[in-house]
Amino acid sequence: MRRILLTSLLAVALPARMAAAQGLPVFPGPGTLLRLSETTQVTRVPDEVSATLRYEARETTPAGVQAAVNRAMAAALETARGVQGVVASTGAYGTWRQEDPARWVASQSLNLRGASQAALLDIVGTLQSRGLALAGIHHGLTRDAARGARQEAAGLALEALRRRAEVLAAGIGMRVERIAEINLEAGDDSPRPMMAAMARGAPAPVAAAEDIVVSASAQAVVVLVPN
Repeated sequence: MRRILLTSLLAVALPARMAAAQGLPVFPGPGTLLRLSETTQVTRVPDEVSATLRYEARETTPAGVQAAVNRAMAAALETARGVQGVVASTGAYGTWRQEDPARWVASQSLNLRGASQAALLDIVGTLQSRGLALAGIHHGLTRDAARGARQEAAGLALEALRRRAEVLAAGIGMRVERIAEINLEAGDDSPRPMMAAMARGAPAPVAAAEDIVVSASAQAVVVLVPN
């Protein structure tokens, strides 16, 4: 998305003290303000895959149902942490009473992530065979990869702003004196959901990743002066 706005400054502007008192930016001397924006994008191949599973139990007593969930989750954590490159952590835990028939229900989620999709999908299949249900699989970027992508997108946006400012200035017989203001926003990449919930006991899932788009937007106020 591109926006351009030209504002001419009078040779006799507001006094600096008055402008500052009104919270206005001070641009000394005559000139023309060029306001424009650029949005750029870069793509990255996902370098991390994550999965969320959930175990649910039903018993006649709260102690019994919580004990069942605790046993299943402890075993799942031990299995997952035995796989090299897979990081496992527990998530939301809840217990509630259900009527008709009267019983207690408890559930807890398990979060897995790693760089190897094959290893992660294999452990997901193993845990599904033990009664855990798959809630979803996501492909994303590690923190370092996401930071690098945002920095690259931001650099491209700033360079595009500079080039356009110079071209527009030349087109009206002016030149860029300076960039008075820059506002930069780097979009946050989000994991891509690849699969909805699957039933307990389902076979190991199949997943194919898409490239991830990381964007950055830059707005600038450029001061132009006659050649």
